[in-house]
Amino acid sequence: MGTHQVRRTPSVADPVLLTEDEAAHLLKIQPATLATWRVKGRPNLPFVRVGRCVRYRRQDILAFIEGHLASHTGQGRA
Repeated sequence: MGTHQVRRTPSVADPVLLTEDEAAHLLKIQPATLATWRVKGRPNLPFVRVGRCVRYRRQDILAFIEGHLASHTGQGRA
């Protein structure tokens, strides 16, 4: 019999944590922009502190993207 690898889907109980660089890359922005957002508290993008390190949950990044979809440029900010 062969061995089977089970691919688990991440959940709230098992979040995928991204580094600041990885999160910035996913959003196509500079890491410094994320740092500015953390200081200003807006836009609202949750982050996690692990000791001195800052991490972002992949699910929060994806939710942030979904929450900022717009159909035209005159649409207000989310």
